[in-house]
Amino acid sequence: MQRLFNGILMMIAALCLPGASCIGADVHIEQDSTDQASEDLATLTGDDLVKVDLHADIATFLPGQDLTLAVAYDVRPGWHIYWRNSGDSGMPPELSVKAPAGILVGEVLYPRPEIFQKKQGDSTETTFGYRGKVCLLIPLRITESFALSQIDLSIELEWLVCKSICLLGSKQLKLSIPAALPGRPSVADPFGLRLVNVWRKRLPVPAARARVFASIRDSSLQVTGPAGLSKRVLFIPDHTPGVTSVKRIPVPGVIEDRRFSLDVPLEIRPEDALGEPLRVTGLVLLGSYDRPRAISIDLPLSRIDIPRDDPDSTGVGSSAEH
Repeated sequence: MQRLFNGILMMIAALCLPGASCIGADVHIEQDSTDQASEDLATLTGDDLVKVDLHADIATFLPGQDLTLAVAYDVRPGWHIYWRNSGDSGMPPELSVKAPAGILVGEVLYPRPEIFQKKQGDSTETTFGYRGKVCLLIPLRITESFALSQIDLSIELEWLVCKSICLLGSKQLKLSIPAALPGRPSVADPFGLRLVNVWRKRLPVPAARARVFASIRDSSLQVTGPAGLSKRVLFIPDHTPGVTSVKRIPVPGVIEDRRFSLDVPLEIRPEDALGEPLRVTGLVLLGSYDRPRAISIDLPLSRIDIPRDDPDSTGVGSSAEH
């Protein structure tokens, strides 16, 4: 496979890179499909509609090193998979990594999603996800004490892919990375490194790094920060049990003098928190999907933020994530 290097370099621009296959609009309006006759939905499976490959940004490793896996999805045109918060319907991709002792597996990193909207009778269904090619990234750390001559990784994947109907797909992927030769440094994998670098740039930036301030005031999320040259700003929520937006999603904001502001009224119901601490999390979306800028918001709710019908409400306000 390594001997196909030259051919691989020519394919890099087409595999898992954003661009021609993705429309840059902030919101994608789904229409009833007119091409169903070309697809036999009775025989299709989610495995037919989504091709998945696994890559790493290194070809050989050293103990104590960090590496990143890129899980590359290629979704058939007209269909889409989902973000970690699928929205009003759908299901986020499931990824389960099996690694030997001494390999620490981090959380899956999701790039900025698209917004899909579809009329359902008198209402509009809003979901979040990806069309075309997308990579989810998984950071790993190799401990200093790791002594094996090879890292054998296995990932169990499951996804839901939707258009007029939804179908489940699944796959197991394996990847082995040998240790570097004695006295030699770790070697990068050019193809995997390219994928990781491209999709890392599409990950949301923490609010503090983006010079964005977020707070909770009167049961409302308020966010302000620099807008740059963006003409539109939107907020979409992450999955936060017990905390929901009162406004229709996505929530639009205001841009004036190259600064944006968002006001997202919240319904806070501690009894629906599923035993988890109450938090407000989500993304501020600036630019477009093709020219993305996304800022992650993560605020714990103090007791003062809980509605006043709770007689025990006390505490201090919230501030932006650090």
